Amino acid sequence: MRPIDDVHIRRLDMSLLIVFDALLRSGRMSEVAREQGLTQSAVSHAVGRMREIFRDPLFVRNGSGVTPTPRARQLAEPIREAISAVRLAVRIGHGFDPAGSQRNFVIAAVDSLIAQVAPGLLRTLSAFAPGCRVSFVTLGLEALQEALAGGAVDLAVGAFGDGVPDTSQTDLYPETFLVVVRRGNPRVGDTLDLDLYCTLDHVLVSLSGNADGKVDAALTRLGRRRRVALVMPQFIPAFTTIAKSDAIMTAPSRVCRKLADLFDLRIFDPPLDVPGFRISVLRHRLSNGDPAVDWLETQVRQAMLPTAVPVGEEGAT
Repeated sequence: MRPIDDVHIRRLDMSLLIVFDALLRSGRMSEVAREQGLTQSAVSHAVGRMREIFRDPLFVRNGSGVTPTPRARQLAEPIREAISAVRLAVRIGHGFDPAGSQRNFVIAAVDSLIAQVAPGLLRTLSAFAPGCRVSFVTLGLEALQEALAGGAVDLAVGAFGDGVPDTSQTDLYPETFLVVVRRGNPRVGDTLDLDLYCTLDHVLVSLSGNADGKVDAALTRLGRRRRVALVMPQFIPAFTTIAKSDAIMTAPSRVCRKLADLFDLRIFDPPLDVPGFRISVLRHRLSNGDPAVDWLETQVRQAMLPTAVPVGEEGAT
């Protein structure tokens, strides 16, 4: 007698798994239908088949969208792994031909790193992969983990500390911090000491909206505090704000050097010791061995590394 699991697997074709994964990510049947090139009735029919197979509602109506059941959330990771494994199996032996590929890649990064990698990547696409496209997105850590696991994001570039579960990480270069101040700020003269630093209003860039950063941890160790007046998710609006106010900002040294002249800002060393960090490329472990993602990672690394400032050249200007 054939095991019941085999009977269910025979009924569970790959298209159902892809619909399940897409619906788990978006929560809207109309969006899944548009993304997969299906009708909404086809998506509804696919969900109905999965409900029979898994003997669970899987998705419950919630306003204009759907909410996954606890069983659906339990199924999310193994189904994503199954999809990724099949995708990888299909690519085995085929290699990757950038000149003939129509692959659409997705990279997650903040705006300052997008600006750093995009010009070189665009030149590579134009010269060697004219049929490929790269889309950039900016995601918080939790959303990034989900997007990497589900294959919605191929690579991420950023600061990931000790790493993210189920991913592989390649360090690109070490980064430090500098402080930017509007030229003509009446409260800042030729130097920026710790007392003045703590007195001024600060702008902080944080994807999560958390107002505590590495600087605040360093200040706490000294028994000091600063006032974070604004928290922003991107660097360009933050630099614009500094240029039009008497607030200051502590930011990665490379973005400070790149944008200081553009926004007519002065640069100072922080008046305290703030630990640096590393900029890295991150990918999900299930993409290891995917020749297309291997190629993309190589191009990203080549686009990023030439811009790195040698260690020891981070003094104030």
